[in-house]
Amino acid sequence: MRKRIMSLIITIGFVATISMQVMANPLSDKLSNQKSQLESQKNAYKKAQSNNESIEVSIEKLDSDIEKMYAQVDKTKVKVGETEKQIVKTTKDIQVAQDNIKKEQDLYDLRMRSMYMNGVDNYVEVLLDSEGIEDFISRAETVKTIVQYDNKIVAELTAKKSEVENQKVALETEKTKILLLKADNEAKLAKLKDTKKDQSVLVLEAAKQEKSYSGNVNNGQATVDATMKQIQQMKDSVPKYTASRGGSSSLSSNAVVAYASNFLGTPYVWGASGPQFFDCSGFMQYVYAHFGVSISRTTFTQINEGTYVARENLQPGDLIFFGTQSNPHHVGMYVGNNSYIHAPRTGDVIKISALTRGDYLTARRVK
Repeated sequence: MRKRIMSLIITIGFVATISMQVMANPLSDKLSNQKSQLESQKNAYKKAQSNNESIEVSIEKLDSDIEKMYAQVDKTKVKVGETEKQIVKTTKDIQVAQDNIKKEQDLYDLRMRSMYMNGVDNYVEVLLDSEGIEDFISRAETVKTIVQYDNKIVAELTAKKSEVENQKVALETEKTKILLLKADNEAKLAKLKDTKKDQSVLVLEAAKQEKSYSGNVNNGQATVDATMKQIQQMKDSVPKYTASRGGSSSLSSNAVVAYASNFLGTPYVWGASGPQFFDCSGFMQYVYAHFGVSISRTTFTQINEGTYVARENLQPGDLIFFGTQSNPHHVGMYVGNNSYIHAPRTGDVIKISALTRGDYLTARRVK
């Protein structure tokens, strides 16, 4: 009897073990599938986020290129205008030179006609008609002076005419080159505008993709939210700053960031320097100008302002640049908490972003 009971207990235990294993396997499989799905969602989101960032950078580059191209076109227009004015002036100078030459020639012809009418065909006859050696010498000196004067005036005016005519030819050549450059710039600009339209469509699509995954994976919004709270604390703590045109070595970083945050939501427009619209470098220039600190206008020049700052030593208010050494196409302001405020691109507004992008280039500190 005792053996039967023991056998029954062992059998029940064996069956229970098998049942637990059978139950455990589906749970394990379910958990594995859930992990796999979550990982797949993360990868899909990262891919969408990477695609979106790539397109954002492309738009920034286009904004930078378009701004440079417009600047080139504007410079060319000014140069064309200046050249045209110079050509008009040169044309007038040529006309004056021609009139002077004509007057001198008319005066010369008048003297010759007068001499002919008085029975003298040329200067030789004037000399031959002299009465005695003293009269001959006197007439010779007079004739010599007249001839030298005639030759000098005609030579000077002729040289001036030649010089001015050569200048006109050079200016006309320069004008042709400038007009060709202008046409080339405008053609490039038109192409860039077309490309921007195509990129804008991709940006919208990428934004949709990122939004569809934002509920499943943290996309850095928590960092941005925390930074916004931090900036609000700055705004509450800093006193109202009165601008000093000479700048200040004791300029508060918190004051700079707090002032910059007043423009959150302001639309991006290339070439704009505020306050209704900004591009990236115009925004930086405007903010620092409020504190009497003068910095240059473009990303290309701002990257040489102030002093270099290593990424690990960034402080609020530092200018941070993105792109390559040969093409720094974007600039923003570090605000702390691994975040920065910037005017991103066409179609976007001034905002705070997490400093996670891969094309970080360098940073500069201006005070």
